[in-house]
Amino acid sequence: MEKSFNTLVTEAKAVISPVTPQEAAALEGRDDVVFVDPRPADAIASSTGIIPGAHSVTLADIRAGKLPAAFADKSVHVITSCQAGPMGAVAAHEFARLGFARVNYIEGGTQGWLDAGFATHR
Repeated sequence: MEKSFNTLVTEAKAVISPVTPQEAAALEGRDDVVFVDPRPADAIASSTGIIPGAHSVTLADIRAGKLPAAFADKSVHVITSCQAGPMGAVAAHEFARLGFARVNYIEGGTQGWLDAGFATHR
């Protein structure tokens, strides 16, 4: 039986540490940091937008290991962000499962990012 989304979120948050929007913003632009938003493109466009420079890679593609070239080096620090945080936590957990050692999700998601005064692209 497949696990519920809430169970996946609980499991992810038990092993993946969040970062605050401020901590994430301090890492923005570094060569060894890759931001990713696991929401479908239409969900990104119809809600908070996406963090500048973040890759749009759906949760399904992350689970399947279908990642862009920016993720070829598993030593990069992956920071995930969805609208409010839960899907970002699950995506971060999936990146850890794929062998990425430095993985976090943004606490409060992209909405938290916006609330902290940082911009997004729509």
